[in-house]
Amino acid sequence: MRKIIIGVIAIAAILGALVIGGGLILVSSGPDTYIYAGGQTPARFVKTVRSLGLLSEGESIRYFYSDALFDIKDGFYLVTDRHLILYSDTWAEPETVIPFDTIESVDVVYNESFFVDTWVQVLTEDGLDVSFPLSSERGLDKRFVALLEAGLEDPDAERLEAVD
Repeated sequence: MRKIIIGVIAIAAILGALVIGGGLILVSSGPDTYIYAGGQTPARFVKTVRSLGLLSEGESIRYFYSDALFDIKDGFYLVTDRHLILYSDTWAEPETVIPFDTIESVDVVYNESFFVDTWVQVLTEDGLDVSFPLSSERGLDKRFVALLEAGLEDPDAERLEAVD
């Protein structure tokens, strides 16, 4: 009987280790919970954004955030030196690329909680009204929005350099 109990405990321990290990591997392959500054955006995420045809030639990512758990295509939001780019595979039209000069207003509800994201709402000249989350972790939500608002005021790339 003792051997059976030891065998059951050993099998349970092995299965538990496999489940925890598998979970860690899955979670580590997804995006972090904070906003990436442009040059720190993982190459695999930049490759995905480029493969979706969302970046113009020479366009660079300034800030990137994904609220996805595993695959960034579930939802990512980025600001470049030229555009605000939003993507979610749950939307009827997954991709939204908004040039700075078409943005009419930006409204933000900041949240300092680690557990609740900042919420941004953008209205364009042609009536497009979109909302998206940004992580408040590390305070980069404020920089993301500042860059977006600077682009709104003056879509000149030199102006955007001063925000970083």
